[in-house]
Amino acid sequence: MIFPDLKTPLLWALGLALVAALATAGIERTRAAGARADLSTEKRARAEENTARALAALGDLQRTVALVAAHAKTQTENINAYEARLKALDDRGRTVTAELGRVRKQYADFAARDREQASTDPAACQRVADRSAVLAAMAARSRELLERGRLVVEGRDNEVQLLLGTVKNDRALLAPP
Repeated sequence: MIFPDLKTPLLWALGLALVAALATAGIERTRAAGARADLSTEKRARAEENTARALAALGDLQRTVALVAAHAKTQTENINAYEARLKALDDRGRTVTAELGRVRKQYADFAARDREQASTDPAACQRVADRSAVLAAMAARSRELLERGRLVVEGRDNEVQLLLGTVKNDRALLAPP
């Protein structure tokens, strides 16, 4: 009996198995390379998204900083104008105080002179009475002006309270949660 040569088909089978294994390894390498390429593409896409988000955040931050700087500048200008008005009011107050002292002295001198003349002259006594009526009218007018001034001040106080309430509400609105 003749046995067929098993070596040759076995070599062929081994060769085919080796070629199949190499082909499979090549295919797997190609798949792995494709997967690595897909992964690097995905990483690049995510990096681009992160960069876009960071640029958008930077733009928002720049706008916010510009708004805050403009607000600070305006607030400083408002405070400077307020302080200038306070200084002007203070200067006017000192002027009024000096004028008040001058007028009081004039009235005191006038009254002393009139009392002296009225004690000796009946016509001077009538002048004193007339002047007293004029002084009484001036005092009444002064009181009227004082009352109007008080009303103006009370109105301003109300406006200030309104503004303070508005500022409080604005701060509550802008406060972080």
